[in-house]
Amino acid sequence: MPLFTTDPTAFDSSTIDEYLGAVSGSVSDLELLLWVLVCWALVLDIVLTAYGLSVGLVERNPLMRQALDAFGLSALALAKAAAVAVALVFRALWPEYALVAPIGLAIPWVLAVVFNAALLASL
Repeated sequence: MPLFTTDPTAFDSSTIDEYLGAVSGSVSDLELLLWVLVCWALVLDIVLTAYGLSVGLVERNPLMRQALDAFGLSALALAKAAAVAVALVFRALWPEYALVAPIGLAIPWVLAVVFNAALLASL
């Protein structure tokens, strides 16, 4: 099935359903849950980092510290977006390893959230 065509009648509802099925593949409930966890961890990490920086804490990652100094919190958001983009490309290229991408993001980001929350709670 061509992705692009000049024939406006080439697509009907069955073609669209077929295309969407091919694009989405089969997303398991576990994979969906992991991607939701990734999204929550991403947001919480940015929020907790922003709050920590506002109360005088310092970013421990030297590369991110330089990026934050130069570009502010948009650097953190951009880095997170880039990581998600890489994970989604990985997921698209190797669907048989669908759980690897969200697990690879969820584990370090959830750990960062837990660490940041504990650090902020101890202040």
